[in-house]
Amino acid sequence: MEKIVFFEDRDFRGKFYDCKGDSPDLHGFIHRCNSVKVEAGWWVLYERDNFTGYQYVIGPGEYNEYRHWMGFNDCVRSCRIIKNAIGPYKLKLFDRPNFDGQSLELTDNMKTVQEKWLRQEVQSCKVLAGSWVFFEHPNFCGRQYLLEKGEYRHHSEWGALKGNVGSIRRITEKGNPTSQS
Repeated sequence: MEKIVFFEDRDFRGKFYDCKGDSPDLHGFIHRCNSVKVEAGWWVLYERDNFTGYQYVIGPGEYNEYRHWMGFNDCVRSCRIIKNAIGPYKLKLFDRPNFDGQSLELTDNMKTVQEKWLRQEVQSCKVLAGSWVFFEHPNFCGRQYLLEKGEYRHHSEWGALKGNVGSIRRITEKGNPTSQS
């Protein structure tokens, strides 16, 4: 069973909240979030309530301060469980909206998208299998966007203002999508 524990202070101190499922509003339980223990499952944390704002994808492990999940601040207002967090993995990128233009198919991580994809942006994509995280910058840095199985006709459908994708990582049973390796 999935479980995540939110702590108001760093190093797993202060007021805490045990969460076992999707929660559109954490503000009633904690006012800030500086550390997290993921006891089971894969989760996406959101900066704002109702699953909006910056996204942070985290898996089993301990994160003793928000920078360890690549958080920009101590604000976590909602969370949900990621389903289908194991393979197989298949993703198809397109350089134009509505699955038009040049395309590239992936089955593995890309530390730097422009090594294989010479386009400036990803405008649409199809997640054919697995769950993936798009990062705004190379080396798995910057804003994160969770993409689960389905079709995304425009970058706004995965929550991005622009189609900038610097790196891409699969969500695997082992390994954290925000780690550098």
